[in-house]
Amino acid sequence: MKDKYEKIVIDAANILHNDTGIEMKDEKGQPRVQSRPERLKDCISFCEKKGWKVTAFLKESTYKYAVSLAKSKSNTTVGDVNILDNLIEQDKLHLIAADKEDIYWVDYAVAENALIVTHDKFRNEMKEYQDRDWKDINKRTLRDFKFVNNKFILPSLKKKQVTRKQNKEQITLDQIFTAIQKLNTNVAELERYVRKREFTNLKKSQDKPKTKQQQIKSNLEIVNTVVNSLLSSGNAVVASHIQSELARPILGLDENIHEWKAGWSEDLREILGYSKTGGFPKWLISNSKKKIVQQGNKLSYA
Repeated sequence: MKDKYEKIVIDAANILHNDTGIEMKDEKGQPRVQSRPERLKDCISFCEKKGWKVTAFLKESTYKYAVSLAKSKSNTTVGDVNILDNLIEQDKLHLIAADKEDIYWVDYAVAENALIVTHDKFRNEMKEYQDRDWKDINKRTLRDFKFVNNKFILPSLKKKQVTRKQNKEQITLDQIFTAIQKLNTNVAELERYVRKREFTNLKKSQDKPKTKQQQIKSNLEIVNTVVNSLLSSGNAVVASHIQSELARPILGLDENIHEWKAGWSEDLREILGYSKTGGFPKWLISNSKKKIVQQGNKLSYA
């Protein structure tokens, strides 16, 4: 890999939900959605030890989903969410609005001359945003990361080499460079301040009672987070399994589905608002940001 890039942009959700080597399944053998902040922290640390400056991007909805699961002490599918808070405070993890698609941080990576760490193949983005230079984007994307014995490794990432020529003719240019760097630092500090304010407001909003409209929006964000995590691998998933994975954060149910009270599926239907006649799959397909197809009782991305 030619060392011409300045920093690294990480698809945080891709790391957070990666369960290689620690897979969990329900009693029917269906995969459970996991949120592992420890893995994101390990990924960032790995890149930093190689000398790279790192910025990870995570949707607010994915953050809220992890926090909602963490509230249940019996839930074993989520790790230490305080790690996410710490990474945000350290300005290593940036939360982005739920309505912003992955192209947001892809564009950021290109603008910042950064490498991208993700397993995402950008199939949907390549269809929707054909004006982007996808040859360049794929060239700068590192997809060979793995978790071996629960440790992050990225073989293609080389140590960052920083070289800068020094000679008499560069003195004036160096002074200009220093001034620009100082200005950039001031701008970065202002941006960090704004992000911290936004994060503080987000944390406060988590504890405040939500209006009906806010709750509907929050629930739909959780739906998209869970569905994307389950279907992004390309595998078809039983619709009833998606329902149970949604019931945990939305209804606040415990880990063991056998201990749930009777009628939980009806409670979920009333909260999400899908009809008895149309059913859950039809509602999910109509509300998904990505195209979902149904084959029998299973759903998958098109």
